[in-house]
Amino acid sequence: MLLTSESIESWDAFAESWNDLGADTYMADGGGYRRRRHAVFQLRRGVLLRREHQPHFQSRDYNPLNGGVQRWFEPIGATVGASILLRDLVVACGRLIAELEPGQENVHRIEVHQFRIEPHADEEAFPTPEGMHRDGVDWVCVILIKRLNVSGGTTRVADMTGKEIQALLLANELDLVFLNDRCLAHAVAPIRRMDPRRPGFRDALVITLVAHRRE
Repeated sequence: MLLTSESIESWDAFAESWNDLGADTYMADGGGYRRRRHAVFQLRRGVLLRREHQPHFQSRDYNPLNGGVQRWFEPIGATVGASILLRDLVVACGRLIAELEPGQENVHRIEVHQFRIEPHADEEAFPTPEGMHRDGVDWVCVILIKRLNVSGGTTRVADMTGKEIQALLLANELDLVFLNDRCLAHAVAPIRRMDPRRPGFRDALVITLVAHRRE
């Protein structure tokens, strides 16, 4: 993804904001290992517009574990939401969509999630506790922010028949995967602390995009 020098210079402050995420209290598996913030945007002619804070919703068809309810997460902070870096990342997603679908210059609904998956001691933690899934949107972009003292976390991608077609590890800052959610499913393998005596986590930015208005 093309980032401006100004956005790259703001990386440290941007990544630091993952230290201030609220607990995900909607985990049907009882896991206390996930923290997150959430915001909704719209992209119009290359301009990113933040919408009012609202819940995240997935039907149980897409998320049988945690779906079926309106999930109100703490909002992404104003500074992060207005940051040049976030704008550049989301606008880059919009440009990629426009290349893949010529004429699609606007993106009707964009949800941005800051995730921290934080295993406890010798336990596993699950970036995608629902397993192999689709999100019920048009496009999904998962960007690694930071990994610290964890093993695992391979991203697997499958087609609509369930056949795995790719497996990759997001290991470095800004490693990413960009998926057509209409025909591909994805999952991330569990993670575990390498040294259980030290903190460990996996920070990711997840951007989902609905390019076509759904009435």
